[in-house]
Amino acid sequence: MSRIWDLLKQAERERSRTPGGSPPASIEQRDRRASLRHDYRAQLLVYGSDADGLPFHEDVETIDANDEGCLFELETPVREEQRLFLVHLRTEAELDCRVVRVGKRIQGKAAIAVAFTSPAADFWHRR
Repeated sequence: MSRIWDLLKQAERERSRTPGGSPPASIEQRDRRASLRHDYRAQLLVYGSDADGLPFHEDVETIDANDEGCLFELETPVREEQRLFLVHLRTEAELDCRVVRVGKRIQGKAAIAVAFTSPAADFWHRR
């Protein structure tokens, strides 16, 4: 059993190496943020173009947020690096962002992480 385990671990290490021979960036390195995200529920209107370039708009609720971006679930398919616009429905503040991660679709929605084009601490708190 130990030999099989060792071979599986070795195969996993070899598969995870990039063509240059160095291991890929860890999840922590790829997902590094300038500030921590906090549980924060806000109602947003998300609009822009979907993955096929067609216009869409959708009401969402944030899962968490910080001054640089937020996370929410979206029914409309989008791609990483795609530009979207957010409107905070309570404050009517609006800003643009880009999709930095598209999660696996579960029950018709995908977790979408977005980064603001510039830090926007007041986006969450303006009245």
